[in-house]
Amino acid sequence: MIEIATLKTALASYIGFRQPVTAQVSVSTALATSVSGQYWDDFHPLLHTDNLYYCAPQGPATGVTASVFNTWLGERVNASIGNLFNRLATNKKLSGSTKSIFANYQLFTGAGRLTDQITKSGRLVGLAIVPRNINNIRVVVNQVGLQLSSVQTGLPVYLWHSSRVATVDSMTVVTSRTDSFDWQAADFSLDFVNYANDIDPGGTWYVGYFENDLTGNAIRKSYDFYSGPCRGCKGSMENVTRFDLWSKYVDVIPFSCKSTHLSGVNFPDIENLEYDDTNNFGLNLALTVKPDVTELITSNLQILAYPLGLQFAYDTLHWMLLNPSGRINPLQNNSQSVLDYELSGDKTSNKRGLLIEVERAIDALAEDLSNISAALPSNRPSGIEYGVL
Repeated sequence: MIEIATLKTALASYIGFRQPVTAQVSVSTALATSVSGQYWDDFHPLLHTDNLYYCAPQGPATGVTASVFNTWLGERVNASIGNLFNRLATNKKLSGSTKSIFANYQLFTGAGRLTDQITKSGRLVGLAIVPRNINNIRVVVNQVGLQLSSVQTGLPVYLWHSSRVATVDSMTVVTSRTDSFDWQAADFSLDFVNYANDIDPGGTWYVGYFENDLTGNAIRKSYDFYSGPCRGCKGSMENVTRFDLWSKYVDVIPFSCKSTHLSGVNFPDIENLEYDDTNNFGLNLALTVKPDVTELITSNLQILAYPLGLQFAYDTLHWMLLNPSGRINPLQNNSQSVLDYELSGDKTSNKRGLLIEVERAIDALAEDLSNISAALPSNRPSGIEYGVL
């Protein structure tokens, strides 16, 4: 998957607009800044800022003021970023980047013995989850499974991240059975980074509950989260197969924290956490793992300048073709025949149009990304989808 909103933020000011020469407006600092050292008119002469000014739509009453002009330029850039990555996501080399590696996949099957109850002691308990970023993936907790000794009428289950003490998300679980796991829809998205939610890159996610909120006790399922199930034991192959798949993409380990280190629902200092590889605290999770090339792309912005520049050139010239300005363009270079020639090219002169140039640039970008990321189609196992009972 590709988070276009994140990429729009990352690419802000990566390519800039030069200040106009004849137009009586100026380009804002944000739009004029070029982190890459490249400017939009480097990709096509018709993108000269003066030419863009005389093509821009007028405001409802004020004409083309600096504010109207800058707003329009920003909208055109964001539209081209969206167009580039939407086309990239459907490119045959990256078509698998939106498909799950596995979906709704339980960590393990089976339930704990009803006699294996965990005595409550006022702790925070749960499962710590570490996505392996080297694979450029996104992990989603689709469902939370709980096996408890008593029916719950409203058990809060929380999601935390190691970069902040406040909860990131929460859900309320209502259960109706004790003989096996009771599954509840969760939809917890475990982003590698999400600055809007104060999620720093990397770190650990925690899904858990407070024992004081339980009615009854959690039932322990015998399972080794570190080494995996017994490989020679009868009837273990199902869970061995599951462990071998999900452990390629995430590490999961049970954790707890004593009540003396707790403060409301805030997450405690990680130094006070205790880990137990074989105690699931009555929890199971159903995960979806899918490639997420967003962080991969933001870490390699230099490979985006050329295809994005061409995409912006194509989009802007196409906009000029379909939206002829009512104002007089003193540069006199935006006739429909010229625009069509630049967009579509000309076979008689072997002129390649921008449409073909953009397609070739996207193919090359897709090839570069597919070679970099271990989670993209050529480097990952085929997708598997499982449901939960």
